[in-house]
Amino acid sequence: MPAVTVCDGTTPRSLPSELISMTTTPKSLSPVKRLIISEALIVLILGMSYGVYGYLEGQQPAVQQKETESSRLNIDVYSVESMRFQELLSGFGTVRADREVILAAQVSGEIIEVHPQLEVGYHVTSGKLVTTPASPSVQRDADQLLRIDPRDYEQRVEQAANRIAELETEIAQLGVQKKNVARQVAKGKSVLKTLTEEYERLKAAVARKVGTPSDLNKALLEVQRFDDTLIQLENQAASIPHQIAAAEQRLLTSKSEKQRAQNDLQRAQIVPPFDGVLSEVFVEQGQYVQAGEPLVRLTDLSVVEIPVALSFEDFLQLQQEMDGGHRLEVTLAENESARNTWQGYVVRTSPEADPGSRTVQVFVEVRNSDEKPPLLPGAFVHARIDGRCYRDENVFLIPRECIVDGSVYVVGQEDFADEKTEKVDGEVVRVDVAQSRPVQLGRRFRSLVEVTDGIEPGDRLVLTNLDIVEDGTRVSVQSSTTVSDEIEPLKNTVIRRLR
Repeated sequence: MPAVTVCDGTTPRSLPSELISMTTTPKSLSPVKRLIISEALIVLILGMSYGVYGYLEGQQPAVQQKETESSRLNIDVYSVESMRFQELLSGFGTVRADREVILAAQVSGEIIEVHPQLEVGYHVTSGKLVTTPASPSVQRDADQLLRIDPRDYEQRVEQAANRIAELETEIAQLGVQKKNVARQVAKGKSVLKTLTEEYERLKAAVARKVGTPSDLNKALLEVQRFDDTLIQLENQAASIPHQIAAAEQRLLTSKSEKQRAQNDLQRAQIVPPFDGVLSEVFVEQGQYVQAGEPLVRLTDLSVVEIPVALSFEDFLQLQQEMDGGHRLEVTLAENESARNTWQGYVVRTSPEADPGSRTVQVFVEVRNSDEKPPLLPGAFVHARIDGRCYRDENVFLIPRECIVDGSVYVVGQEDFADEKTEKVDGEVVRVDVAQSRPVQLGRRFRSLVEVTDGIEPGDRLVLTNLDIVEDGTRVSVQSSTTVSDEIEPLKNTVIRRLR
């Protein structure tokens, strides 16, 4: 059988004609031969594979035996330490002036004169006595803000003064008349006595038949006439005191009218009742105003007041401190995280709670004369009020995230058995293990909570991975924080460390 040349891309080779016939005409082979050929090929492939595996295995480096290290949970811990601190009661409030008044017109009229600087923000002063140690006292004149036309009120004062003068003259005349009538009464009584004596003599003469009845009748008529005159004089003398009293009453009324007219005249000149700043101006020169119409609003900035709303729990604590005689200091800032800028004191508290917000208002007073810059009315500020002081060494503050169902996980070694060990670089060392411990909690201070029992100074509490840590879990401490680290990020508005 002739040879056949096969090209595989490299060097042509010649194949036996029997092999060619087997591949090209498989149907000519018997089943036994085909089975033998397949088994031979399988054995050949397996042998080649084993040879390749042995070759590759011989090329690999030798494996070094090392003991496996048990896994540990990475955590952060909080180191417990004692701290004396003071609670700060926190709240917000809007500043308002302690003294603020709207000056209204007390009389009607046209505004004929205004202060050249009658504008918002201008500082005005009231008239008062200024005393200094090095110089004598000086009466300071008040600033005139504006003036209402005073002519009508000046005329009323003049008219009242004229009526007073008339009544005073009338009373003087009644006094003179009283004296004259008194003299006439005295003289009339003397004449009446003489006439009566003459009548008695004539009566005796008629009885002795030495006198005539006509003379007796004349004497009787003369006595009666003077008696009537005397009665008139006595009535006139009795009425003069009543006339004087009535005139004096009219005099008092006229004096009151004059005083009222003078008051109205004085009210035509508008001056500030206290030192302050003009907050609002409602009128201008030439405007006619009625009594009761607002003119300007005056604000005293020397003292301001801030109503601060506190929870009922905080209010009870504050009231307890005030009942103990403590003067509660308050620091104020423009917002919750800002540094303290102003200082004041709690001066009073509201007698009732707000049912809507369930809060109680306390009032903080700030003396603006001592503050730089001053605190302006209308500003919204954050207040920090001194509360209860915690000086007990057995009271600790821990982060709230350390607590799981009323317990904490304490990291330690000394409380565990020897089997809680492992090998590191061939050496046997002790490991940190977390153990659950119940604690007794007190008040909360934002992210911190008071613990009154269950932990000791120096304890390390698990702070992270609390969702997977269990009692007895082996842990690896990555970092440690203290109460000082926890307070600082708060820019704390609820507690203050005590020295």
